[in-house]
Amino acid sequence: MERKPMLPAVEKFVADMRETCETVEGDEKWVRCRELLLDLLKDPDLQAHAQDWPVGGFDGKKVDNLLFYEDPDHGFVINGLIKNPGGLAVPHDHGSAWTVYGVLAGGERIVQMTPGENGFEQGEASECGPGDVDIVPPWRIHAEYAGGEKTIAVIVRSQRSGTFEQYRHNDDGTKTLFPGPNQVPYALS
Repeated sequence: MERKPMLPAVEKFVADMRETCETVEGDEKWVRCRELLLDLLKDPDLQAHAQDWPVGGFDGKKVDNLLFYEDPDHGFVINGLIKNPGGLAVPHDHGSAWTVYGVLAGGERIVQMTPGENGFEQGEASECGPGDVDIVPPWRIHAEYAGGEKTIAVIVRSQRSGTFEQYRHNDDGTKTLFPGPNQVPYALS
């Protein structure tokens, strides 16, 4: 089945990311993805389109991510995540997947976490606003806190959530297997 064309800037991003997957190895692939996503976030058509993206639901176990694209050859995906003001993502990891997280609108505070004797210790925190991109390597434990307005983000993952093990990390230092966000197909055209 032929896929529907996406916004021109997103099509360019996909073509450039596919080329990156074919020519760049290891961690450098995701550094290059960050550079590509920085450019994509500047696109006015994408910014306008994002204003109509729905805030994801919650089924009692998982939140929703919009699924814009899944690459048939290299496996990377492009997701959208919209959080209401004050929304949060409890401490979690993304398993073996790389995640490149770009903010289109609003803002997030991303806090790195490390296991400690009495649960978790907060590490480095970064404030991400419109146009900022954060790279989350495999297995890095972190939490996300939305600011006082709706946050709209574009996420590129090395593979679709639900195809690998990842964990939520509890206050007492234990972890719970988590299947990742629901993937809700959404047209980016």
